[in-house]
Amino acid sequence: MTNDKWVRLCRKRLLFERNSQDNEGGPSCGALNLSSVICHLSFVILAISLCLAGNAFGDGGSVQVHSVSGPFEITLFAEPPLPRAGQIDFSVLIQDAKSGEPVMDAAVTLALTPVKVHQNAQPAWYPPSCAVSAPADLAAVPLLHSGASNRLLYGALVEIPAAGVWHVRTEVQRGDEHASVEGSVDVADPFPPVANYWPWFLFPVVAVGLYVLRERIQRT
Repeated sequence: MTNDKWVRLCRKRLLFERNSQDNEGGPSCGALNLSSVICHLSFVILAISLCLAGNAFGDGGSVQVHSVSGPFEITLFAEPPLPRAGQIDFSVLIQDAKSGEPVMDAAVTLALTPVKVHQNAQPAWYPPSCAVSAPADLAAVPLLHSGASNRLLYGALVEIPAAGVWHVRTEVQRGDEHASVEGSVDVADPFPPVANYWPWFLFPVVAVGLYVLRERIQRT
């Protein structure tokens, strides 16, 4: 067999093996496109989840008041960490002043009094509802374990109708034992509705992006 014939035979065999690998297990164009779609979808879902997670209320937050009164050590938290007019998640941790153990069987109330607030013509906004009127009574808001997912805390969602400085008083009663702590909370102006709802505006953008990606894959 001459060299030319041998070279032609080797080339044919290499082409046959390469085509066989592409058909059986080689990376095809459709597989690459599918991987690209999955990657884009994962990124979009992660971005939306992070945006929406920022709107969820959590227990704890920033410390607003901390003091020892009588037999109790009382810590008042607010979430979001920078309180804004609208819904604020107040929670209280009650501990034994000597042992530091959490107190689980107390009756806890929160009283809020406006000191220097901005009386706006329009009430505060917050999602998922729209304009919120002033609550019926802020003088005695009960804080319960059911108001917080962390059962060590007593909590409640409180509607603050206006920004400004608010005086807060936390009272704790357990049997004959009574204690209270006082302080002030600076409440900032509420975000406008667009700032609260902006993550939901991403859905049309995502839908259009997926449609464009689908058309591009089909053309490919």
